[in-house]
Amino acid sequence: MTLKLNKHENATALHRQLLTYFRERILDGRLPEGTRLPTELELAAEHQISRDTIRHALGQLVEEGLLERVPGRGTFVRRPSALPPVENISALDKRIGIVLNRPAGSQLNMDILIAVEQAVKMGGYHASFTYAEENQIQLARDIKRLRADHVKGLIVFPICDTLYEETIWRLQEEHFPLVLIDRYYPALETDYVGSDNVGGGFRATEHLLILGHHRIGFCHSPIETIQTTSVRDRWEGYRRALQEYGISYDESLVVPNKQVPKTEIIDLYAALLRRPDRPTAIFAVNDLTALDVLTAAQICGLRVPDDLALVGFDDLDFAPRVHPPLTTVNQPLTDIGLYAGKLLINRIEGQTGPSKHIELPTRLIVRSSCGARLHVKKSTSTT
Repeated sequence: MTLKLNKHENATALHRQLLTYFRERILDGRLPEGTRLPTELELAAEHQISRDTIRHALGQLVEEGLLERVPGRGTFVRRPSALPPVENISALDKRIGIVLNRPAGSQLNMDILIAVEQAVKMGGYHASFTYAEENQIQLARDIKRLRADHVKGLIVFPICDTLYEETIWRLQEEHFPLVLIDRYYPALETDYVGSDNVGGGFRATEHLLILGHHRIGFCHSPIETIQTTSVRDRWEGYRRALQEYGISYDESLVVPNKQVPKTEIIDLYAALLRRPDRPTAIFAVNDLTALDVLTAAQICGLRVPDDLALVGFDDLDFAPRVHPPLTTVNQPLTDIGLYAGKLLINRIEGQTGPSKHIELPTRLIVRSSCGARLHVKKSTSTT
């Protein structure tokens, strides 16, 4: 079994690497239905990791319906949670569709998906899900396919794109039960569940301001442009905090300011950090972007947090394990999934009324990368 685990301290949690490896191969057919997996002891010995880590990953795949444990025989690949045949109307009567656009192993995807499945199961429903991985055409196809297979409603992690907005608009025109997660369309009145991105962006930036930073950069990724509402709202929170503390907004500190290939993004961050008037702190739009900023800082010979303070957004599994541990804004991913699932079921079962725009509170998680401890040490040494 070809499985290379990254055991570096900055790597994604080992159990999530295992989840990604097995999930992708089951979903794309490389591990066909009926395949018997090696035992937990065999996997642990082969990859030199603990049996608990193996058990954790395989147990989650069992919960997702991708694996089945047969006492006395072993663990086997099940048929993925594929859509049942159209003629099986009774099974389709209580089924909803989930359309996600991140890679299959993404923590954001999986935390939300597991919570949605929990919510809909409590309501007597089952879920079918697809991954389109930021491809607008594929997202539109997935929605069409799920509709053709008679799902009763959809939960969608959208792409902010004109083509896709038209697809969502058509669903609205048909009064088809629909809930958007993470992102929304300002021009469309749709049910939506996400985080308070403006508030989270404000708190992240305010924290850096309180620590004494006046030149604070805002770094986002080339895919998640300012036009994406979750990114735009975090940027708006950043701007509001600067304004409230009397700091002029400097557009040159927002990088990138145009669409660029992902291969060039670290170079752009490094160019920002090499400027004579470089920022002394960075608010990164998410934790993955914060990792890229860390890399750019290393290229420039800057130490975090000694020379550069850094705050991310999401609080993904790796955040406390990077060096230095990442200060970040925690998103309530499980709650987003639970609220979205319950809201969709209510709509399917006849709840009417205006669309609901639910923003759940975020929390600032202070660790080492922001330099708060350095700030405290300096303060105490001067008293």
